[in-house]
Amino acid sequence: MKHKILPFFAISALLFSSSSFAQKTTAFSVTASIKGNYNWNVIREIDLSTGEVLRTLYDPAVNTAVNYKGIDGLELKPNLIGGSATGSGVAAAAFDAVNNRLYFTNMRGNALSYFDLGSKDINVVVNSNPAFNTGNKNDEGNVITRMAFASDGFGYAISNNGNGFIRFTTDKTPTVTNLGALIDGSKNGKMSIHNQLTSWGGDMVGDAYGNLYLVTYRSHLYRINPVTRVADYLGQLKGIPEQFTSNGAVVNDDGDLVVSSATLTDNYYKVNISTLDATPIQKKEAQVFNSSDLANSNLLYQKKGLPNILFNDIKGNTALSVFPNPVTTKSFNVQFDKVPVGRYNMLLTDASGRTVLSKALTIAMKGQVEKVSLPRTTGGGTYLLKLVGGSTTAAFNEKVVVQ
Repeated sequence: MKHKILPFFAISALLFSSSSFAQKTTAFSVTASIKGNYNWNVIREIDLSTGEVLRTLYDPAVNTAVNYKGIDGLELKPNLIGGSATGSGVAAAAFDAVNNRLYFTNMRGNALSYFDLGSKDINVVVNSNPAFNTGNKNDEGNVITRMAFASDGFGYAISNNGNGFIRFTTDKTPTVTNLGALIDGSKNGKMSIHNQLTSWGGDMVGDAYGNLYLVTYRSHLYRINPVTRVADYLGQLKGIPEQFTSNGAVVNDDGDLVVSSATLTDNYYKVNISTLDATPIQKKEAQVFNSSDLANSNLLYQKKGLPNILFNDIKGNTALSVFPNPVTTKSFNVQFDKVPVGRYNMLLTDASGRTVLSKALTIAMKGQVEKVSLPRTTGGGTYLLKLVGGSTTAAFNEKVVVQ
C-alpha cells in the first residue's frame, strides 16, 4: 500500500470463471488508470514474471453498474467515497481462493468488502461489522494498509500503526475480530512494528506454517505470529533502489516474494526470502504499472515445506477422527473426540498446500460429529485436515485419503 495515499470485473462470465485464477504466476494488482498516477481504484490481473497486464478487471470509468449487498444478502444503496466500488482508493486487498473472492477495504472507509469473482456481474458484498473500524481515518495511522490470507484459512488485516490487528472469516456467517495491537519481538531493538518512518504501509503474505510476513513501505520485513501477535524483525530487503517503496507483495510460483512500488514504474522485484536479496523481475528495461497492492493465494515455503509437514510428520492423533477413511464418496465425517469446545476453522489442503475446502464451525461438546462434503472437483490423493482456533494455540491434524 502507498504510505500516504494509499480488490471487479469483467464484462463477461469468462473473466470470472475459476479457471481465470488457476495460474499461480498471476496476481491481482491495485493500480491507477494510467502508469505513474496515484488514484488507486483500478483492478488488473498481471503476469508476475514480466509485470505485463493480462486484463483489466475493474475500472470505475468503464464499469459503472455495480450491485452492492450486505452480508445478509439485502441490497444496499451505493454510498461509497468517490461513487465507485473502490472509492477514493483501495488501501488493502487479499485473494480468497477457496471462495473466489477479492477482499478489500477503501482507504478512508470502515467496512470490509469483497468482489464476487464467480459472478458475471460486478457484485460487491459489504461487511460493516464495527470490529473492522480501527478509528478515525483522518489519522493516517488508523488506515488499514496490509491484508492477506494465512494458511489457517483466516483473513488478516493490519492498520498502518500496527495497533489494529484484525482477523476475519469467510463463511456464511462471517465474523470480524480485532485481536489488538501487534507486539514487538524481544530482539527487535530499535526496529518497532509501530514506527511510522520504517514500519508503516506495505503489504503482507502468509506462509505454509501459519505465519504472516509483512513488508513495510521502506522494505523492512517482519514475521508475525497471528496467535501471539508478536512481530519479529527479520531485516531489510537488499538490492531495492532507494526511491522504490515496497507497497504490494505476493509470492510467485517459484516461492519468491515479489514486491511492487506505488512510486516507481521501472520494474517489480523478486526477493529470495532466505537472503533478502532482491532482483528485478526483468533484466531489460520494462515499464510496469506502479501498484499500491498485490494479491494472490500463494504461500511462502509452500512447495518446499508442506509435503514433509503434511505427509511425513503428521502421524494422526486422538483428538479427532475421520470416517470413512479412505474416503470412497464425496463426503466423510469428522468426530471431535478430545477437541476443546470453541470456534474453529477447518481446512482441507492438498499435497501442494492448496486449500480445497474451508469451513468455520463451533464445537459445543465432546464427541461432536460434522459431515464434510468435498468439492465436486476434488480428485483422489492424500489430503491434510487441519483444525485451528479455539482457546488454545494447538492445531489438530489428520490425514485423509480420497480414493
